[in-house]
Amino acid sequence: MKTLTTTLSLYFINIYKARYLEATILKEYLSAKTSLDTYDELTDPRDHLHNVRGSLELVIHDNDVMCKILPTTFRGNMRTWYNSLKSRSILSFQDLYVKLVACFNTTFPMKKSSAELFGVIQGEKESIRPI
Repeated sequence: MKTLTTTLSLYFINIYKARYLEATILKEYLSAKTSLDTYDELTDPRDHLHNVRGSLELVIHDNDVMCKILPTTFRGNMRTWYNSLKSRSILSFQDLYVKLVACFNTTFPMKKSSAELFGVIQGEKESIRPI
């Protein structure tokens, strides 16, 4: 019985330490000069996620806390999408990144690569000079 009591005590101490650490990290983040832009739905969502992640990693190195702060930058459809997620369905920042990009990336044209130039064929009546 003593080991069960000791185990429970250690469990609650660890929970307290984790919550204290999270609160300390959030306080440190909020007092930092880092400002996060909101996502305007006019640009590639990957760019927004990279910018936010870069800003957060300057101050915070905790994956869970970064997942809690990121949604504060969402507006419009992205906020609606995030609010529709089931509780505890996001496992990590990377998981949130993948789900978000999968949902919103289809609305933006893909960036073309130089490899696509090899598929371009000049027609007989097409000039290579600009008109």
